[in-house]
Amino acid sequence: MTGDVITTATPIAIIGMACRYPGADSAEAFWANLTAGVESIERGPAEGNHVRAVGRVGGIEDFDAEYFRIPPAEAAAMDPQHRVLLEVAAAALEDSGYLGRGGDRVIGVFAGSGENTYLRDHVAPDTAAVENLGELRLALANEKDFLAPRIAFKLGLRGPSLTVQASCSTGLTAIALACQALAAGDCDIAVAGAVSLLMPDVDGYEYVQGGINSADGHCRTFDKGASGTVPGSGAGMVVLKRDGQARTDRDRRYGVIRGWATNNDGSSRAGFTVPNVEGQQAVVRAAMRRAGVEPREVSYVEAHGTATPLGDPIEVEALSRVFADDDRGPGAVALGSVKTNIGHTDAAAGVAGLIKATLAVRHGVIPASLHFTEPNPAIELDGTTLYVNTGTRAWPERDARRVAGVSSFGLGGTNAHVIVADTDEADTDPAPRDRQAVVLSARTDDDLARAKARLADRLEAGARLSEREFADTAYTLAVARPAHAARWAGSYADAEDLVTALRAPHRPTGRTTRISLAVEGRPDELVAMARRETAAEPLAAAALAEYTALLDAKGGRADGTVFDTLPEEAAGALAVLVPLRALQLAGVSLARVDVPPFAAPAADWLLAGGPAQELGRVLHAGAQSAGAPKAPVAPDRLRLGPDHRLSDTVALAWARGAAIDWAGYYGTETRRVVSLPAYPFAAQRHWMEKQAPQQHPDDTDTAAAGQDAATVAEVVTTAWSQVLGLTSTDPEADFLDLGGDSLTAVEIGARVNEELCLSLPLDLAFQTPTISAMTEFIENHQQTGADA
Repeated sequence: MTGDVITTATPIAIIGMACRYPGADSAEAFWANLTAGVESIERGPAEGNHVRAVGRVGGIEDFDAEYFRIPPAEAAAMDPQHRVLLEVAAAALEDSGYLGRGGDRVIGVFAGSGENTYLRDHVAPDTAAVENLGELRLALANEKDFLAPRIAFKLGLRGPSLTVQASCSTGLTAIALACQALAAGDCDIAVAGAVSLLMPDVDGYEYVQGGINSADGHCRTFDKGASGTVPGSGAGMVVLKRDGQARTDRDRRYGVIRGWATNNDGSSRAGFTVPNVEGQQAVVRAAMRRAGVEPREVSYVEAHGTATPLGDPIEVEALSRVFADDDRGPGAVALGSVKTNIGHTDAAAGVAGLIKATLAVRHGVIPASLHFTEPNPAIELDGTTLYVNTGTRAWPERDARRVAGVSSFGLGGTNAHVIVADTDEADTDPAPRDRQAVVLSARTDDDLARAKARLADRLEAGARLSEREFADTAYTLAVARPAHAARWAGSYADAEDLVTALRAPHRPTGRTTRISLAVEGRPDELVAMARRETAAEPLAAAALAEYTALLDAKGGRADGTVFDTLPEEAAGALAVLVPLRALQLAGVSLARVDVPPFAAPAADWLLAGGPAQELGRVLHAGAQSAGAPKAPVAPDRLRLGPDHRLSDTVALAWARGAAIDWAGYYGTETRRVVSLPAYPFAAQRHWMEKQAPQQHPDDTDTAAAGQDAATVAEVVTTAWSQVLGLTSTDPEADFLDLGGDSLTAVEIGARVNEELCLSLPLDLAFQTPTISAMTEFIENHQQTGADA
């Protein structure tokens, strides 16, 4: 990538991000820690050369296997790095607004991971579990090759899915390759990043003088007291899209990657793990050239910064050469390293650096680099434009645009550098509605209750939302989040109103496949309602404009004056049509509508798709029925009337199962996706403890002499339980819902055949997808002797 021929890059927008780093389970929490100068390193008293210091990501033993439809046995044996990155990738895509709603867009995956010590120390010694899972399933659950493909499979992504491995520069290299794929048109969107996790029992490391790890448990990047880094854990993913398309699609853009480059130091260095000035200088220059950026335009560099006595001086020397012709003078380019906050997160380090730099250019704030007092004697900063940023500060006002560089250098010499700049996003439209339809969903009611609490926490913790921001929040929840089975919704005037509703006790909403509506009110009351709704609801205004044009071929004004030209009952009937048509435009399919008698002919005409030229007739047709009694209305019907808002009806219709066309609902508005809490995964413990290797029991131990033969139900239940790792067995649970696949189906079939001395199809679990169905099939087969 750093050859002589480098063309200006296609700008790549960062439209989503998610991460889990020490002390932070989201990008928002990560940024808060960085700007507050928090060092998220766990410590304990040293014992000899054992330094108790580590940057830990907690909860890696837990995983929401049901959400991703992974059997418990497979989840427990799976590399936790795969599991964590799967959750982070889902959160990043959700943050971008494209989780489960990519449509025809081709979405690629570029991801890498650290060393898998879980397989070696936890899984492999458990011979019974290994035997039960089988070599192929064990490999699929643990080998790095399957990291990116699993994310693509579980999240339904159809673009390139490449596992990328480049040691410490894995994450940033994956991002560079994703940018290259986007620029080449290989995909429309890419999710890229990396993960590296330390096991929960790792509390530190053995200090070796001259080694990579710090003597005192602090990462003192560029400082005279630097003696190395601190081991850390982390996972981060960003969602990328060609910037031009992101603008067209009105995506939220955190920042724009202007250029990227990767290279290798080659053989011109003292050893395989020794960094090289020329290689690092070349990769930074190449990224700048591809970005069309001069060194004088860059005000911040997020350095690799491992705080080693050898690596730091080489990195600063390379940067000094890059910025040698910068005429801005001393103190123009701030240096920092996120490793001073969280330690060295290995494969995930470059992603942490990119997220930090992107949020820095977005917010116009450069976080402090910790533990720096005086430069390493081998580092020369005097006379250069470089300085180590020791305090969180505002971005220099002199910059026409905010531009940062991010470096990541891997053992083995693979270097990566990315140039990221701020965006020029305009404000969204003023909110046309005085109340917003707010919708929230999850897989289960328990998950939904947690989602409500997390959203309320976020709204209470942040600054007061403007009307625009509150409308963008409602838009994000409706348009940019998947719709799950458990739903909650309502119509609210502002964030405070919403928080009150979110804090109220959760009551599950009844779901139905048939949405019924009742419209109540006198003609004058309904006309007042229609005037109110057309002033606030764009879809109601569109409906009124449509009917005004039909009633007045010359093109009357669609401002409500048409009601004044009609008799009272006809005006009331038109007032009923307006919200009904608005609901149609929103995609709501109504199975039944109850309206006052004077509006019945008009409502029937609308629901039947009657001829447009009959509108005038049907409006007047109900006048003679004005005094007719109203039919009783069932209490579970949605309602519209003087005391009800169209936004209430839309929200409640969605909560009860209606498929709302939210893109159409917001079609006339310029809204933007905003960052909101990610899905609250229902994590459960899926973990295999360390243990000594097990011996195979004697055959005589497997079954007692004279033991009665197991029943068919017992054999089937045991096979399902062991292969899928079920702790409890519901005989009616569906095989696919339990995470079953072709491999587990064959394993179950083989065990059942062997135990019952049968030769049934090995994919029987697909033909009989529950324990009870398989049991019944086998029992019938045994009784009749019929061919399977």
